[in-house]
Amino acid sequence: MATMTRASLKTRIAAACVATLVASGSAYLVWCAYGGPKSTVEVQVTAGAAGDEPWQGQAAYAIDAIAGLRPARSRIMRMPMVALDDSNVQEVVKHRDANAFLREKPLPDLADASRVILVGDSHLDGVVSTSDNLTTLLEDAATANGTPTAFLNAGCGFYSLWQSVLRACDLIQRYQPKVVVLVVFMGNDFIECDNQSMPHLDDELRHQLALADPPPETTSARKKRVEMIEQYRLLFWQGLNQAMYLMDHPDRLSVIASKAAHAIEHMEREAQAHNVQVLWALLPSFDLAFPDYAKGLGKGVEAVVNSGAQRRMRDAFVAELTKRGSAIVDLETAFKDDGRALTLYAKDFHIYRDGHRVAADVLAPSIDKLLGR
Repeated sequence: MATMTRASLKTRIAAACVATLVASGSAYLVWCAYGGPKSTVEVQVTAGAAGDEPWQGQAAYAIDAIAGLRPARSRIMRMPMVALDDSNVQEVVKHRDANAFLREKPLPDLADASRVILVGDSHLDGVVSTSDNLTTLLEDAATANGTPTAFLNAGCGFYSLWQSVLRACDLIQRYQPKVVVLVVFMGNDFIECDNQSMPHLDDELRHQLALADPPPETTSARKKRVEMIEQYRLLFWQGLNQAMYLMDHPDRLSVIASKAAHAIEHMEREAQAHNVQVLWALLPSFDLAFPDYAKGLGKGVEAVVNSGAQRRMRDAFVAELTKRGSAIVDLETAFKDDGRALTLYAKDFHIYRDGHRVAADVLAPSIDKLLGR
């Protein structure tokens, strides 16, 4: 793994974060898990398909009866992005097809190609162009190898683990894939299971619709409390919020772990009923993949990482998958072995272009195995 001092890390990330990134178009407001604003990014979104009802007034998302929301159909989104080290400055261009899948090319005749559905949150949806997304890389590689495969990316920002499972089960019935890949982001997919403003599981593991009047949010207080260097503040939304919540409320870990176990059981049972293979891809947050680097981003960050709360949540989830004999790809190992912390992640701490390439390379053999190749 590449080595770097904390001072060096601070200097390089600071350079990335002060870069001025401006794109034309309407302001796209990214909302926090409990309804408050995280940050504002200038995004241009084209007109989309008729019949989609915007979710919370956002043109990029549509209301979905099953998962609460999904990406809007037939839209193109443009936004700026840059890696943590100020490299790979991009105008990201993302394409959604008529089925709300992230893809540039027309959907192939599904009778002539194996189908793999991937579901997850904004890391799978991506802060990279469609051509750089891991699903495009997987599909292009399969085509080059003479094994045509349609990789259907149904990733959606804001999803919890439970919403990803709900969406995957819905798509299984409609598209009859051979494999479903659940890309689980270790940094916030678990705390989102407690988000009552979305479809969720209550503490008795009963499915509940989104509440019109959910309890008051608590993230704002955590964000104010954590000490971190201002230009790194977006890490809060991509790992630290969940870690702080579990650090403050250790009794909730077992409850949330039970919700995660229920989600696994529901997904595996539904897949088995439709003769579908399931692969669980575990995507690490920056603080899990590179804890020593993360600690250098502020005294408060160091305390949160040292608490081990994030690691305990991750380990509980892995233990449940292992107990069930589920197929797992742990991308944390691959990210650590790669070591390029400042290019694997973007300035907002989503995985960036190099991260998508690493993920595609590591996932491909496991997907091929489940496809019987």
